[in-house]
Amino acid sequence: MAASTEQIHWQHLKMGDREAFMFLYESHYQALFAFGCRVIADRELVKDTIHELFCELWDRRSRLPEVDNVKAYLFTSLKRKLLRENQDVFASLSDTTAGPVERSYEETLVEMQSDDDNKRRVQHLLSKLTPGQLEMIRLKYYEQLSYEAIAQRLQLQPRTVYNQVSEALKTLRKHMQVLSSLFLFIFVR
Repeated sequence: MAASTEQIHWQHLKMGDREAFMFLYESHYQALFAFGCRVIADRELVKDTIHELFCELWDRRSRLPEVDNVKAYLFTSLKRKLLRENQDVFASLSDTTAGPVERSYEETLVEMQSDDDNKRRVQHLLSKLTPGQLEMIRLKYYEQLSYEAIAQRLQLQPRTVYNQVSEALKTLRKHMQVLSSLFLFIFVR
């Protein structure tokens, strides 16, 4: 059976290939982040733990195991790290709370407003992409298809899909930095 692109990148990572490392990081970050946020609610802890996970992968690259499913390995590793990182918090919560915590009406309204604002920001960012890039982002991050599966569905070369997704992410990052700078300028004055 032929090795998948991910398995090939995994093998290259084990040999110290930085491009393979970055490929794995960039192709899995968003899915890992979404998954991590379902495991625990602390978004910053999820981001930090993903970065720690990849730093550990790089540091242990020569001792990494052979894996059949790179994505499953990363998801399992992240979940274990998050639960370990958050174990003390879980223990203290289970000791102090008898039941579910209820939020006030005001807290719920603020959260809904924040969600609406975030949705508008995301829609604005996505409007900066070409229709083709938007479709590839949807397939990659919402349907969680591999580059090969996207290429097959859209009748393109996998490298073309990878390049287009990479360009789309660069565009999104650039516009997010502009928005962040604008918000800082407005609120710091």
